Amino acid sequence: MSEQTKEIKERTFILKTYTRKELREIYGVPPKTFQRWLEPFNEAWGMKNKRYLTIEQVRKIVEQFGIPGELKAK
Repeated sequence: MSEQTKEIKERTFILKTYTRKELREIYGVPPKTFQRWLEPFNEAWGMKNKRYLTIEQVRKIVEQFGIPGELKAK
């Protein structure tokens, strides 16, 4: 993803730092689901106890799970 923003059905997703809770709410998934999504990242980046996700971490999460609000076909 090379752009800082992406249009999503009259919404814009801004690539910036987020708390885990903010990003989870944007994706609209339950806490346990989001926690399961982040398990591989927690080990790789040691981010288990970090409050904020960096822009690079958010970028990797979006690359893995798609832009919030967009369906990602597998």
